[in-house]
This record gives sequence, C-alpha cells and structure tokens, in this order.
Amino acid sequence: MNLGTNAASSAADTRPAEEQLARTRRLFTPNSEVRRSFNTLAENLNALNRPMGSVVVTGPEPGVGRTTVCLGLGAALAAAGKEVAIVDCNLDRPHLHTLFGRPNFTGLTSALGNDKPLGDYGFEAAPSLRVIPTGPVLPVLRPLTNSPKLTEAVRTLGETKDVVLLDAPVASQVLAAPNLWGSFDGILLVVHATRTPKGVARGFTDALLDARVNLFGVVLNGHV
Repeated sequence: MNLGTNAASSAADTRPAEEQLARTRRLFTPNSEVRRSFNTLAENLNALNRPMGSVVVTGPEPGVGRTTVCLGLGAALAAAGKEVAIVDCNLDRPHLHTLFGRPNFTGLTSALGNDKPLGDYGFEAAPSLRVIPTGPVLPVLRPLTNSPKLTEAVRTLGETKDVVLLDAPVASQVLAAPNLWGSFDGILLVVHATRTPKGVARGFTDALLDARVNLFGVVLNGHV
C-alpha cells in the first residue's frame, strides 16, 4: 500500500510541471491563439520604428507574466527572422528555466562571475532563439546584476543578436536603478488583466515616463 500511495503522490507532483511545459509548447505553436497574440505584439513593436536591440521587460508586481511575455514575444520575433536572446535577470526568483523543465546550472551569473560572453551560456529553445537562465543564485553574485558588468554583457550579446529581451525584476527595482536599466534601448511594462489594479498600472506607467525611460508600451497579459 505504501508503494501505491507514493506512486500516486509522485504522479500528482509531476502534474504542475507537465501543465507548465504544455503552456510553453503553445507559445511555440504557430496557430495557437496565444502565439497569434504575440505575433501581433511583435508586429506592433516593429511598427514603432525605434531601435529594439535590448528591451527590459518588467511589471508592477510578481505574477503578471513577465517571463511568459518574454518567451512569447521572443518566439514570435525569432519566427519573423530575428536573432533573439532572452536573459533571466530575476536572481530573487529564477523562473525562465522552469518553463522548459531544465536545471539552472549555468547562465547569467556564470557569465558575469567568469567574465565570459553571455552568449556562451543557455540553450537554443527554437531556431534563432537562445534562452539564458540566471545560473546559480548565490548571495555574493546578486550585486552583479546591478553593476555595469550586466550592461556590458548584454551589449556584447547584442552584437550577435537582433533583439535581447531582459526578463527583469519588478518595476520598483527597475526604477531604483535608472543608471543600469536606462542603459538599454527601452522598457516594456507588463500588467495582468485580472490581477493588476488599474491605478497601479497607471502609477507605474507614469513613474517610468517621469523617469524619462524609453517606454515601448504596456502589455495587457491574461493568457496565463
């Protein structure tokens, strides 16, 4: 009986991971509804006719879907012929690798700690789309993402990529480090249709504009 109980428990434990992988696969399925939405987002950003080399993707709070937007937008841009990289900068809550069921052994912290090219780490999630997790999250390495080393690493990565999407911390942390995040080409603010109060969304939009950042736009997420 114990063996049977353990087996049932193990099956239940795998369900959330399987569901997450299924959601990730839909982002790469050309005819899925969510993929069509991200294709439209990619087209709208391209229509702005602004440099889109490095984009900071942030949101007012955790759970609005920043990582999903990075991945969906990245997949759409790559399918449209762009060379794209996505970098997980959330050292407090690494998440990007989990969408693929992969470990977080190497990534951003590996590059910053070893002074090696950021592009040497991560994996190819699809043709023309490279995904770079945070890598090992150690307290001694956390300040590196608030240093000029991150800016230089992304600049070097951008020499081989058309677009680098930075899955960034929440907007309050972005606003607290304007010299760092303002070094990139622009910011995309993600809000959730049911979780983000309108006043909060408006407040952070105004705060980013007051900080004179290049705000590409606000994404209303609600697919996940």
